[in-house]
Amino acid sequence: MKRIRCGLLAVALLAGLIQNASAWAVDDFKVGDWAQMKMGYTWFTVTIATPLNAGSYYVNQGPLALPVNADPNYLRHYQPTAEELKVATETANAINNRPKGEIGGKFGTREPAICTNRKAPINAATAKQYFACDNEGIFSRDTIYLTSDVVVQVGSARPFNYSLDSSYTAIDTKSTVYDIRGSYTRYQCGVQSTMLNAFANTHNCYKYPLSGTQGSCYKDTFGDWHCRMGGGSGPGQIKDQMPPAGH
Repeated sequence: MKRIRCGLLAVALLAGLIQNASAWAVDDFKVGDWAQMKMGYTWFTVTIATPLNAGSYYVNQGPLALPVNADPNYLRHYQPTAEELKVATETANAINNRPKGEIGGKFGTREPAICTNRKAPINAATAKQYFACDNEGIFSRDTIYLTSDVVVQVGSARPFNYSLDSSYTAIDTKSTVYDIRGSYTRYQCGVQSTMLNAFANTHNCYKYPLSGTQGSCYKDTFGDWHCRMGGGSGPGQIKDQMPPAGH
């Protein structure tokens, strides 16, 4: 009887160990599964990027792809929050519908604003249009600059003022100048790459919300209008942003 009891106890202990080991197992992840990875003393939400290989995975942690051992001290199962699922859905949709324009396609963004005609007189609508055209495009290597949420107020017409306007390239000093003020959000977006994960390729922008900006609309010596606006205040650089949809 004692042998039977000992045998039953051993079986129960073995079953408990197997169950406990199963609960702690971290070698059963599939690509795309959610998990948490420990870095330092903090657990970060990740998704599995590669199958298990030699006892470790690569995981996506935001824009980063990082290796982690299949060790319960560093990797654990995780149920994502509604906000994390929302970001994942936005990322997947952006990857599946990435723009393919001649200029923006390289960055996964819409095309920069282009003004084929700059002759229309200045008002709030044309000032906004000219401002976008003057402030969007590739102005430095591997970075596209875009704007959104542009609001422009136009002041009264005034003559050229050397101390205020002489820095504008090719300005017609005999033409009327309009002071403008407003707000906008500036975006700087990097190029897409097969070396980057889906999040990095769709959240590849820094954005800078600006309010209290000031500037001018002026004609150049070819009779084309230009609008510049700068300065202002804002919260500073906000990283890992998706490109803007419109102006």
